[in-house]
Amino acid sequence: MIEHMKVTIFVCLILVAFAIPTKVVAQSTPTPTQLTVGIMAHPPFVIKKPNGEYTGFSIELWEKIAVDNQLKFIYQEFSDVEPLLAATSSGQIDVALSDITVTASRFESVDFCTPFFHAGLRIMINEDRSNSIGRLLRGLREDGHLTFIGLLAGVIVVLTVLTTVVLRRTDRNFTRHWHHGFAESFYHVISVIMTGKSNYKGGQGPIWRIIAALWILCGVALVAYITSSITSVMTTQRLQNEISGPKDLGGKNVGVIADSPGADYSAQRGWDISTFDDLPSAATSLVTHDIQAIVFDAPALQYYDNAHPEMPLTEVGPIFDPHKYAFAVPKGSPNRMPLNHALLKLEEAGFVTALNVRYFGSD
Repeated sequence: MIEHMKVTIFVCLILVAFAIPTKVVAQSTPTPTQLTVGIMAHPPFVIKKPNGEYTGFSIELWEKIAVDNQLKFIYQEFSDVEPLLAATSSGQIDVALSDITVTASRFESVDFCTPFFHAGLRIMINEDRSNSIGRLLRGLREDGHLTFIGLLAGVIVVLTVLTTVVLRRTDRNFTRHWHHGFAESFYHVISVIMTGKSNYKGGQGPIWRIIAALWILCGVALVAYITSSITSVMTTQRLQNEISGPKDLGGKNVGVIADSPGADYSAQRGWDISTFDDLPSAATSLVTHDIQAIVFDAPALQYYDNAHPEMPLTEVGPIFDPHKYAFAVPKGSPNRMPLNHALLKLEEAGFVTALNVRYFGSD
């Protein structure tokens, strides 16, 4: 009986000896895998070069993680954030990256890694605030004043012609040369318009007095109308330029990018919005004064402004509606914790701060 027990114990020890090394070897030998990384071109976080390669803030951060952790991967590009997140939720891709905003609703379908960028919304305006003649004329035309002023200019020409005809018939000393007479009459008509009176002493008959009265009446009305029109347009343009924060956007035509946090924020506040497919088209409309401001992600606005110094653009006011950017992974993904660890290591090493400085000029 004792011998039988010894044999049994010996056999068990042998089995344990074989089992333990096998388990250790299995744990120490990683299974080579290739991750599918979904991306969405959205400068400066994902920039697609003309040769088809990718760069940008998120790309450099991911590729640093991949190199440090010996990860193999391929990129799969998506045109919009919703298809990108849908592919992440279904497990079609292993990691999604761009400037993906962390929201509670998105957390229901995907998991997010540790945020790598703290962002928010900001306002971009046209910094060409000067009341130039071109802008003044455009404002007068848009308000309908320029057409009426043009009609009044025609009236001045007609009055000048009538004055010339009357003076040639009633004043013997008036010049008989038409071009000289027209110039002198024009001077007196403009004098009445600007001052309400004329230095001309001729034409003492009743016809002249009627014409003089009409001059004064038309002149005063014309000066009053032109003055009020120009003042109104200049005041409106000055008020339109006084945008320093979200509180100033009521009553303004605000440009937003489709399916962006800025579009949602603006719609919730009932602003008058114009929707664009991308930031370049919105910026073009801002330069041509079709819109008065753009509400969009602060880093994207700052990057676009820095990349286009030839355009009269600037950002105003503080960052508002703060949100965070993070990598997205499928629910329960085993990659989430390793990626969090890698992101924290790079943040502690100053790599993320260096990217901020390089792309946005500050940390």
